[in-house]
Amino acid sequence: MAKKILIITTLIFAIKINALSAEKLFNGKDLSGWDGNPDFWSVENGVIVGETTADKKTPGNTFLIWKGGEIGDFDLILKARVKGNNNSGIQYRSKVINAKSWSVGGYQMDMHPAPNYLGMLYEERGRGIIAQCGQTAVIDDKGKRSLKGNPDAKKKCDLSEWNEYSISASGNRLVHKVNGQVTVEIEDNEISKKSSKGILALQLHAGGAMRLEVKDIVLIKKKKESAKAREFLKDHNIVLINAAKENSVAPVKWIWNSKSARTETIYARRQWTLSSPLKSSKLSITCDNGFTAFVNGQKVGSGSQWETHYEFDIKKYLHNGDNVLAVQAHNEGQSGGLAAKIKLVAANGATRHIVSDNEWIVANKKAPGWMAPSVDTTGWKNAVVAGKMGDSPWGDVFSKKPGVQVAVAAKGAAQVHPKGFEVEKIYNVPKGEQGSWVSMAVDSKGRLYCGDQGGKGIFRITLSSEEPKIEKVPVPVSGAQGLLWAFDSLYVCTNGGKPGSGLYRITDSDGDDLLDKVQDIRRFAGGGEHGPHAVSLSPDGKHLYVLGGNHTAVPKPESSALKMNYAEDQLLPRMPDARGHARNIRAPGGWIARTDPEGKSFHLYSAGFRNQYDIAFNRDGEMFTFDSDMEWDSGTPWYRPTRIYHVTSGSEFGWRTGTGKFPEWYPDVLPPTLDIGPGCPTGVMSGLGSKFPAKYQDAIYAFDWTYGTIYAIHLDPDGSSYQAKKEEFVTGVPLNVTDGVIGKDGNMYFAVGGRGTQSALYRVKYSGSESTVAIKTRANSETKVIETRRSLEAFHGKEVQGSIEKIWPKLSHADRFVRYSARVALEHQPVVEWQEKALEEEDPQTLLSALLALSRQGDAALKEDILNALSMLQVSEMTESQKLEALRVMGLTFIRMGGPDEETAQEIAEAISPLYPASSDAMNRELVAMLVYLKAEDALAKTIPLMNQEAAGLEEIEFDDKLLARSGQYGKSFQNQKASNPQRQQIWYAYALKNVEEGWNQNLRKQFFGWFAKSRNFKGGASFGGFINNFRNESLSKIKDADVRAEMDSLSKKQIALVPEGFEGARILKVGAKPGMKFDIESLEAKAGEKIGIEFINNDPTGLMHNLAVCAPGSRQKVVASALTIGPKAIEQNFVPDIPEVIASTPQVAPGRKYVLYMVVPSASGNYPYVCTYPGHGQLMFGTLKVTN
Repeated sequence: MAKKILIITTLIFAIKINALSAEKLFNGKDLSGWDGNPDFWSVENGVIVGETTADKKTPGNTFLIWKGGEIGDFDLILKARVKGNNNSGIQYRSKVINAKSWSVGGYQMDMHPAPNYLGMLYEERGRGIIAQCGQTAVIDDKGKRSLKGNPDAKKKCDLSEWNEYSISASGNRLVHKVNGQVTVEIEDNEISKKSSKGILALQLHAGGAMRLEVKDIVLIKKKKESAKAREFLKDHNIVLINAAKENSVAPVKWIWNSKSARTETIYARRQWTLSSPLKSSKLSITCDNGFTAFVNGQKVGSGSQWETHYEFDIKKYLHNGDNVLAVQAHNEGQSGGLAAKIKLVAANGATRHIVSDNEWIVANKKAPGWMAPSVDTTGWKNAVVAGKMGDSPWGDVFSKKPGVQVAVAAKGAAQVHPKGFEVEKIYNVPKGEQGSWVSMAVDSKGRLYCGDQGGKGIFRITLSSEEPKIEKVPVPVSGAQGLLWAFDSLYVCTNGGKPGSGLYRITDSDGDDLLDKVQDIRRFAGGGEHGPHAVSLSPDGKHLYVLGGNHTAVPKPESSALKMNYAEDQLLPRMPDARGHARNIRAPGGWIARTDPEGKSFHLYSAGFRNQYDIAFNRDGEMFTFDSDMEWDSGTPWYRPTRIYHVTSGSEFGWRTGTGKFPEWYPDVLPPTLDIGPGCPTGVMSGLGSKFPAKYQDAIYAFDWTYGTIYAIHLDPDGSSYQAKKEEFVTGVPLNVTDGVIGKDGNMYFAVGGRGTQSALYRVKYSGSESTVAIKTRANSETKVIETRRSLEAFHGKEVQGSIEKIWPKLSHADRFVRYSARVALEHQPVVEWQEKALEEEDPQTLLSALLALSRQGDAALKEDILNALSMLQVSEMTESQKLEALRVMGLTFIRMGGPDEETAQEIAEAISPLYPASSDAMNRELVAMLVYLKAEDALAKTIPLMNQEAAGLEEIEFDDKLLARSGQYGKSFQNQKASNPQRQQIWYAYALKNVEEGWNQNLRKQFFGWFAKSRNFKGGASFGGFINNFRNESLSKIKDADVRAEMDSLSKKQIALVPEGFEGARILKVGAKPGMKFDIESLEAKAGEKIGIEFINNDPTGLMHNLAVCAPGSRQKVVASALTIGPKAIEQNFVPDIPEVIASTPQVAPGRKYVLYMVVPSASGNYPYVCTYPGHGQLMFGTLKVTN
């Protein structure tokens, strides 16, 4: 079945310009052969002149059209100069729009005074600016642009002097030059917009008075190039390639052996034939979840991150004759997909692409010689196409946009950054014998223990001044992800391996200093990278703490600090991960449990993590962990970066699958101590016991595997918790840090390895001049609030008579951690003993804390009582955090006790609707969810305008470029996301509104589904595009009318630029808001007919909604008055009256948001007022747009 590709190149001929092939288009005497408005065009002194004056204006752009007919491929050279405050251009491959008014549309080379517009390609009456000066552009068949170069590459040019302008058009390739210097290069493949032939014309621009002079116009028409052969052979792919341009590229397809989702390895091949030498050859490839690629039997490379693509130079592996690319591809459940593209460039420049498609062949088993060309492929079958590049769930992995490439840091040794420290590698692990180390412990004699992630076992390392002594522990235990030396034993927490996932205790049974006896303490259900992890000793030395990631079931604890009726607690239906990750995992997610040395009793201490690997305790005896992010979620509003948590008794951190993660403002979870950012958390350790300066003894160390970083986390007490700052302590490329300990010598020892990578052991020691005397515990006066919290934790997990009186005053404590601990303690007491007290409470904060507990633990019969108690709160006197808490209590009441009846729902909606939109994203997220849940009539009209408003600044966390450079594979995805700045708040509104079935009209639908088209510009993690597409699909499914559904489906799939077509180079005028209901800029200036964007930023500190409407001169009062009489549709119309005096307007812009109003300035000069039309604002909030010619 193997097919061959025979590449036959065309003969390339140089075009020689001479008197016979060149045509002069201007005779130097008159306008013979040209057609234009005689009021503006003439000939003076042997030069074509186009001129407007203050008294003789053109109402629109006018053109002098060459009457020589349409031309396709050509070279055009002319000389021109432009005088006056205006610009001009040369039209080519254009169309006459209106012969009577001499109007033309099409490609234009600009003669523009702005350096970045000089010589650019502009499409008159079409796509607007296509490429600016200094840019190269490739436009694909659907109109997607890939831009390279620097649009600010300034070409110094005095337009009032004679300059030479030249245009070269060959097929879909266009090149502009000014004075011999290339300004733009364009390859236009857009099927519906590109032009292959058309007329020539000279432009006289509307606007300011100007004079265009043109002479020496020379046209060279190009002949079509011939080919030696145009023959299609059976079972061969014959392609004609022109060296001047690349052949059209078929879309890359995602292929597999079937469309079923399962864990498997397959084998894929693509064979072709070369008949001429190559200049270069590049393979671009990726696979969900991993691949190894071979060319002609030789390994080219491999990859395990499908979210990016890999590029390999394969020229050295190729030869004339048959060649084959063979790929071993692996999938780990869900959708499998392999995508590849080979670019072959011949010695003469001819280019050919081979892409993954159903011409590839696949098999489930290796065949003899499967990596070699021209072998028997009996039993292989054609690949199944799972989708084209860009389709869900993978997205456009091969896309270069937004054009940000992560510079990968150079490989080098580990570096320790604070002064006075040294780091050295002390042992390189032989992987074949000792595996890849991921866990560490230190015994009472100072010997280290390290565990292989796989099946090689556990090793004891005796340190000395020479080579470390390595001994394998002689027990059948492997897969250790947690090691701890305590109670004269080695505790091992295994993840899979032998004898299976669980906690084991290994002891020396005969006193020969060799561990030989294995005690099975408790088995765990779960495994994989989110399985059981570390085991640690409590600060008092009496207990063990064991950790499990979110794929590990809670190990049936005998007691729990959390009430174990934890639930998903979602007000709106949760959507699972778009790629299926953890879709069946439920609350409480990852957990931490405490047990005794014998493992007889387990106590659930904390939960709600994603995949926390390890814990450590600071000098106050407080626990900290480093939880992982779900990098596939990055760019979404539910993405949570890797973070440091202060883990207290009964704490819950709100991990839920898919879109269901609890935000940190929910009162039923605790907030992170510090967000770290992208990463892969592994070990966590304390600096206590080290011979380091006090600052570093007091630090918690957090290990990031992906970016090769050990962070020193510096903690400052803040009530009963802490504020934290991070410092890069040790970094390296690569440095896959896994775990660490403080040795008996006071040095830090850490291991690198994991996932089968090369392992090594490192030591960090301090040799500086600062004191290394051991730090002391803090005085009681410094930990008073911590002790208050701990006194409440004594009630966790047990009923204690008389405890309610002690708990109750702390429900309103100013410290969130104390308040949380009090609420957890209250939940453990019999509800009948405190429910009446809760419902009758008058203090707002105490009431909220008590009602939160009641909504979680009370009987459903209490629902109406809880809602009545909430209704007594005075919203005007509440803080934002209290408002958020009240909304969460109401939501939990509905979730756990049942929704309200229709009348109650309407009453609540009417009560909270005036609060929306609010002045913060958090409030708006909770309000829109509640209003949608209650089926509020105005939820749509209020929310749709917010979906077109951007955050005033970057919505995403600021990613550290230097950090991302330490992992090019992962870093690229985050850099692309940062560059596209996905609007997370807009995405949340889409998530909420997909649940609305009633109240839509055509206008609202078009705006809503138009947003999905715009969202295609956003970049995020691997599931980002899939989530948004699933929102779209669910929204479409709620449209009953098939025609409307089809229309919205089509609209939502369009590629819409964030900047409207034709406004790419528009001047941006910024206007903000200030106290006193005023615009901060009360006067703007613009030229008649100019394209501008008015960027209105609602930075009003009072939190009011505002808009900006541009009105006809003298009409401000009429517009303001008309806004008051709109009626029921006022909200939907954004309080903008539908009258001709309103020229353009923004929607109502929420506080902290911005909206860019693109408009063409009116052609008539004058003072155009702009005003806020929100009721009551227009008499104070206005300004003037001064328009001049």
